[in-house]
Amino acid sequence: MADNKYKINKGKYHTGKEFVNSNHFIGKIKPVKNKNESTDSWEDVPYFRLEEDGKKKVLEFILETALSNDIKVKLTGKEQPYAYPYSSKHKKADKVAWADRFDKSKYPDDTYHLIDPDWDKIDKLKEIVVTDGWVEVKGKYNPYEFENEQQQTIKGVSRQIGYLNPIIDGKVLVNGKLEVIKSQGKEITYVCDFESPDFVEVNTYNMQIGIKSTYQEEDKSTKVNGVFLSYGKERSEPRDVEMTVYYNETTDGSKPLADAFATLNPLDFIEVIGVDNNRATFAYVDVESSMEENDPFNDVGTDVGSTKKKRVVNGDKKGLEVTGFVKQSLMRGLLTEEEVTKSVSTQANDPFVTETSKETDPFATNEEFDPFA
Repeated sequence: MADNKYKINKGKYHTGKEFVNSNHFIGKIKPVKNKNESTDSWEDVPYFRLEEDGKKKVLEFILETALSNDIKVKLTGKEQPYAYPYSSKHKKADKVAWADRFDKSKYPDDTYHLIDPDWDKIDKLKEIVVTDGWVEVKGKYNPYEFENEQQQTIKGVSRQIGYLNPIIDGKVLVNGKLEVIKSQGKEITYVCDFESPDFVEVNTYNMQIGIKSTYQEEDKSTKVNGVFLSYGKERSEPRDVEMTVYYNETTDGSKPLADAFATLNPLDFIEVIGVDNNRATFAYVDVESSMEENDPFNDVGTDVGSTKKKRVVNGDKKGLEVTGFVKQSLMRGLLTEEEVTKSVSTQANDPFVTETSKETDPFATNEEFDPFA
């Protein structure tokens, strides 16, 4: 382990480990739909809204990353006591009163610039969000859990928007300039057409996790019960996260990924790479046609005729799928039982408790961690 150069962040206010994650999606915008209980109909939710008597801004929408793969992304913001201008030259932040955040005379010198708080960022991003618009989203996950009315523990992840840019002519518009899109280290020309044979889905994430348990199902897929150590002032807070490694046979005789993950032990550490699923799966079936009794093609061989096929939904795939891992990241027994045990102060019943942690301290996590940049 001494030769392993893999980096794990330490907390700003404590020496505990803090994990990082990032995601990268491109797709078509659709509104979130909520059910109106009085009319029993589904209604579009506005992309932007104010909550808590105007003290909270919310921007959320559905991003369709591939045919019928719909994931919800969101950004919330509140006014804060302070803002944090940052200087790349000095490599540190300064603290100014919230009301003075746009007054550069309050900054230590002209090398400092304001990193948009989410409250201000939402006002800019909401202008980009239009129905059927194609955008690139880069952000991070906030794992959460809560108990529903049936006392069942529901676990999931909210997808927090960090960057949002339009897609134009197969490229991404960043700060007024068209840039080549990179996905998993490769440059691509993005096609805004799910039906095109040239379409390539951009849907990937990286996440550092600790292992709580793994088990292999009858179909040989491996379920991973992981833990993500998130920001906390007194200690890092563990958040449960569930993932699936689907079983795929290898062609070179190597061990399938699902089998490898099944061998991981509690308290191991690894950085995983994967795909975010909330999709319908499809199959193609023959369209039956009734031929006339005197049809001259009844006796023609199938090698010269073709059967019309139609696409039908045959199931679904949901949740975080693991498709790979970062080499050198596996560290056996790195974590302790104390690190993965929730503290009394953890607000487990608030599914979005961590959404404002970055606003509280925008330098609490490693902003440079972005494997998709």
